[in-house]
Amino acid sequence: MLAAGGAAWWGWRSWQRLNTLPEVAAFTPAPESTPLATEVVRLPDAGREPTVAEQLEQRLAALAASFERRRRHQPPAGLVRFDVEGLSAEITAVLDNVGDDAQVSVHIRDLRTGHVLFDDYGDVPLNPASNQKLLTSAAALELLGPDYSFSTRVALDASTIYLVGEGDPTLQVDDLRELAIAAAPAIDAGGITRLVFDDSAFSPEGLAPGYDAQGPGLAYEPESAALSVGYNVVEITVTPQPRERTVAVAVRPQAPSIVVDNRARLGKRRALAITTAARGDDTIVSVRGTLPRRGPPVVERRRLHDPGRVAASLFAAALAEQSATMPLRPERGVVPPNAEVLVEHESPPLMEILDRGMAYSNNFIAEQVLRTLAWRSTGEPGNWAAGDDILLGYWSALGRDPDEIVVENGSGLSRVGRLTSAGLVDLIALANRGSGPGRALLEVLPVAGEPGTMHSRLRLSGKRVRAKTGTLDDVSGLTGVITSEDATPVVAFSILINARDTARLGAPLRREIEDRIVTATLFALDDYEARVSGLGDASAAAATAARPRGPSPAAADAAPARP
Repeated sequence: MLAAGGAAWWGWRSWQRLNTLPEVAAFTPAPESTPLATEVVRLPDAGREPTVAEQLEQRLAALAASFERRRRHQPPAGLVRFDVEGLSAEITAVLDNVGDDAQVSVHIRDLRTGHVLFDDYGDVPLNPASNQKLLTSAAALELLGPDYSFSTRVALDASTIYLVGEGDPTLQVDDLRELAIAAAPAIDAGGITRLVFDDSAFSPEGLAPGYDAQGPGLAYEPESAALSVGYNVVEITVTPQPRERTVAVAVRPQAPSIVVDNRARLGKRRALAITTAARGDDTIVSVRGTLPRRGPPVVERRRLHDPGRVAASLFAAALAEQSATMPLRPERGVVPPNAEVLVEHESPPLMEILDRGMAYSNNFIAEQVLRTLAWRSTGEPGNWAAGDDILLGYWSALGRDPDEIVVENGSGLSRVGRLTSAGLVDLIALANRGSGPGRALLEVLPVAGEPGTMHSRLRLSGKRVRAKTGTLDDVSGLTGVITSEDATPVVAFSILINARDTARLGAPLRREIEDRIVTATLFALDDYEARVSGLGDASAAAATAARPRGPSPAAADAAPARP
């Protein structure tokens, strides 16, 4: 798809929505050092002060223009030709063994010339799983800026203390305690009658679309809230007590709204069911089943309900400890504009948060970032519908067809989400050509062999592979770059596998297919670099002889897959 088409689509959409956009408070743009911050696209009725939403339209239109300029500046191809045919033969041999067991989309591109080295259904939308986090991160880095930080404030108005959250995904129990310690000297404990927590920066719904509201409350499906704590999970420890002939349950953190319902007992075998569920404002921790009297403790993590209330309760307890008084019962409300800010906690910069979130594929961080992007970009409480709309606009600004993308949430934990491997490579290629905040996307890509989801992947690459993984029961994905020896990104790739038969094509085999494709590309790149540097046919032949050939012996022998 042509970049100009994406820009035109977004410009038409900007005009269409202009008269329905709400008047809202001023948008906080990316830092002024960002080249895009000064690129303004004139929209209808430009004589008046633009609303926050209109400023977003301008930013996305400016991004589309910037992406188009980057795309036009293609360096010429070198005199030495990349062995595209040889690489294609190797990858095709791997894919032939997938057969009809999966839909596969692969796109590999030379970042220096823009030449496509391999493409197999690169424009076919498939479920990307956590490769979706690349799109969420790229949009956030461009529109919020890599130095953006999340604030949590304590404010005072008359006899009321306010705890105000703005979406910090990294806030911990210790941070709340430090806020209480710092605020205590400015508070007359005897004159304070209310403690109000303000999580109005996000809309009330807590669970992302696509998450299971009825399940056991899995930790990787946490609630999202503007005021959150400890990734919005509770750690539950179940310990046998042989002398008392009981089973003990401890939770961390402890708060009045976290209620334990323990009906577990000692038995001959370990058969525990540990769940959390919402009941009113409370999180009910249910423990059922049996635990051997000589067995070790069982530790599980489950999601919290109404995390803002939990965070406020922890803050209230810490504040009461400073003044030797009883903790106030938190109420939900909105901080008045004239309240005095007593103390403020700033998160690490966005780039550092995304680096952590991408390494471990943290769903909570992705959802918090998407909702913050929606809030800051529209001036309305952050919600997934607005966030999805922004990601669609960003995808179109890349020059991609909006019909090839379906976004349900920010993390990719979705059965309906769809992206294309060619579009994901566009994300990386255009970030690589930029000089602004979007280039930080390359820095937050996880490194092969380092802690996180890439720890056991492609370790023989010498850390020359940086990539984002994605895994669901029947979906695998790997998108990233191969670098030169000096860590310069040289080749971008994206591989999406949607299995039809998980018994024949389980997650380990899907990962092996991805790794074999990347390894073949790495060897082909080294062959090419050897010829360019004049090392001669001997070096190239040695590298070629060393590379693994043919399909994995574990793969089934079948016809090529076709989506």
